[in-house]
Amino acid sequence: MDARYLLIFGSGLFGGWVALWLGLPMPFMLGGIFGAAAFVLFYERGGRKSPVMSRWVRLSFMAVIGAIIGSRFSPEVLKLLPEFWLSGLALIPYIILAHGGSYAIMRKLGNYKKQDAYFATLPGGIVDSIALAEQMGADLKIVTTQHFIRIILVVACIPMLFLAIDGQAVGTAAGVSMTTSASDFRDLALFFIIAAVGLGIGRVSRLPAAHMMGPLFIALILSVTGTVDLSVPDWLLDVAQYFIGTALGAQFSGITIKTLMNGLKVGVFVGIYMLGVGALIAFALLDLVPADFGALFVSFAAGGLAEMSLIALSLNFNPVVVALHHLCRIVLTVLAGAAVAKMLFKYKTI
Repeated sequence: MDARYLLIFGSGLFGGWVALWLGLPMPFMLGGIFGAAAFVLFYERGGRKSPVMSRWVRLSFMAVIGAIIGSRFSPEVLKLLPEFWLSGLALIPYIILAHGGSYAIMRKLGNYKKQDAYFATLPGGIVDSIALAEQMGADLKIVTTQHFIRIILVVACIPMLFLAIDGQAVGTAAGVSMTTSASDFRDLALFFIIAAVGLGIGRVSRLPAAHMMGPLFIALILSVTGTVDLSVPDWLLDVAQYFIGTALGAQFSGITIKTLMNGLKVGVFVGIYMLGVGALIAFALLDLVPADFGALFVSFAAGGLAEMSLIALSLNFNPVVVALHHLCRIVLTVLAGAAVAKMLFKYKTI
């Protein structure tokens, strides 16, 4: 095994412990991101190349998160879902406003080409947006950088906002009560089996966000039917956060300081704008759906599906409602984004 991987994961773990010591929200995710990113940028200063982090590191632990979220389903939760149809429809104006405004910001401040700005500001999933960008001939380095910066900023900002509002840190699983009994080896084994099988089924069936939704649906069915009663060990969320955060931070490999600084400049404005649009829509829905502002705000924050679901777990919001909003956002963004790109850029085979 390449020793540099140990350095990346060690840096992520060190960052997590520092963040925990400082009392930061979601310390192992945020600390993992900043620790791994700091190491990669430092290591590559002298022209060296850090090793490529396999995407399976992040996908595997996203699958675990999917299984955890699916285990939270119950017949009572399913009865609530029809009450959120209005907030589901609200995703349409959200996508239009978030993408249109962000595109204008990126064109003006970043001076990016139309194709690059278009795909870099799609409020959808990273993988799907990059796949569309590659078909269109956009600059994948720019698109990838901006999507990672957006997700990292959103993941970092939301826990901080709730820290400022509530006056207390959002921990790795603060306020989360997910167990009905003490977890044991059987529960752990079931979680990893569900995650592995669900990951395979999700990929074969080509589900959107398959790495997470496959395990989620399997755990959902097993939990709703009463086939299994899964109890989540508290430390499992910490481990999942650490690996997801470290894998995200390692993605800064190969990014020049100039590209990063320009991306950060533009990304801050785009991230704030998207959060502002989400906050306005969440506020408008307050009296129309059975959820408080915090849960709606997290549901309309344009972060990654796994990361925002993890935040929902940590804030003790219903992660099922949050995950479904983000899944709908990703699917709608990809479908609409491809159709509009076909008209704008005259691409024939999207």
